[in-house]
Amino acid sequence: MYKVSYTGDGETTEFVFVFPFFQVADVHIAIDNDEILSGFSVIPNDTFSGGRVIFTDAPAVNTQIDIFRRISLSRVIDYQPTDKIDPEDLNSDFNFLLAAFQDLRAVDVDLSEWENIHNNVVNFLNYTMDVIQDKLSGGGVLGLYNNLVSVLASALPVLINDYGSITESAPGDNNDDYGVL
Repeated sequence: MYKVSYTGDGETTEFVFVFPFFQVADVHIAIDNDEILSGFSVIPNDTFSGGRVIFTDAPAVNTQIDIFRRISLSRVIDYQPTDKIDPEDLNSDFNFLLAAFQDLRAVDVDLSEWENIHNNVVNFLNYTMDVIQDKLSGGGVLGLYNNLVSVLASALPVLINDYGSITESAPGDNNDDYGVL
């Protein structure tokens, strides 16, 4: 990432930066690590290889001022199928993409570490999904449900046959004679 930092003195309003950018919107400002969107203007040099940031009000004493580049990934040139491709446009497009990738790389992501984290998360999710599918398809939950249904299916008719209706007396031959319920 292209970045230059200053410390505010309460008086200075103009700060110089020297890094390439494509449009003024690519230059961002942060004060004490909080990006600000107003209260300054960016004056590029003729070749967009640097410029000046001028604040409306001077940043306070001992504030950290960061001027950095963050390129917005967007299409700037539209190639038409029937038109000739201008080499300058093509080079400009490739320079833009290269700069955008440099800014992304500046985030300092270790791709092998990211791949390990990604693979571990995917493996964990797959394991969790397998456990859930096992429990729902003949495993624990479905097995418990099926056991409960089979017990109730065999016990419920016996209970109904043993006791009959609530208003009937229970038969005396099974020693469950509670009389009229």
